[in-house]
Amino acid sequence: MRQERAELTRHALTMAAARSFDRSGYQRTTLFEVSRAAAMSKGALSFHFGSKEELADTVRREACTRTFQATELLRAKAQPALQTLIDLTHLVAEQLANDHLARAAVKLSRELETPPDPEVNPLACWRQVFTEVAGEAEKDGTLRPETTAETVAEVAFGLASAAHTDQTDGAADPHERLSAHWQLLLYGLVSQPGPEHLWIAGTESDWLRVSGCELQKTE
Repeated sequence: MRQERAELTRHALTMAAARSFDRSGYQRTTLFEVSRAAAMSKGALSFHFGSKEELADTVRREACTRTFQATELLRAKAQPALQTLIDLTHLVAEQLANDHLARAAVKLSRELETPPDPEVNPLACWRQVFTEVAGEAEKDGTLRPETTAETVAEVAFGLASAAHTDQTDGAADPHERLSAHWQLLLYGLVSQPGPEHLWIAGTESDWLRVSGCELQKTE
């Protein structure tokens, strides 16, 4: 019971820190602000985290862990690898739009010196998964012979990032924008008989839930 309570406290502090880092950045976030947002004492925060640096590192690691968990669930589906790649773009777009943890991790990786380690760097984490899945699509013959897994992974990751960036100027929902882009791209990527069997909007109806590592059950 005590261990469970400690884990809940640590999680609450981590999420409060993520919201603060996402909103204010690393330099402007204070430990007092984090403890107050989590409704915890400064002593409780100090017990679990020795410094703001340690707290920032935990946020980045937790974001990468959550991403790996969500992507593993998507990759476990019985579907073409290219469909999984489409799903991954929707997942990342959702994380960048609505997930404080993911957004904070990206911001921290840019503000602080962060190694290219996929366990602590969200950009490296996403790129690793995109490259692996694109490689699977290349191996199963889904991609046209003239395309490469590296290029497809780079384009897919760019689509996901741009879908969120474009949303800030009042543009369409990021998932609608992604679907429109995939509609155009698939005919240049997919080998015959064509991309009709792929879902450009992704195979999930609630991407916010997916980003929290909970997938809907499918037939």
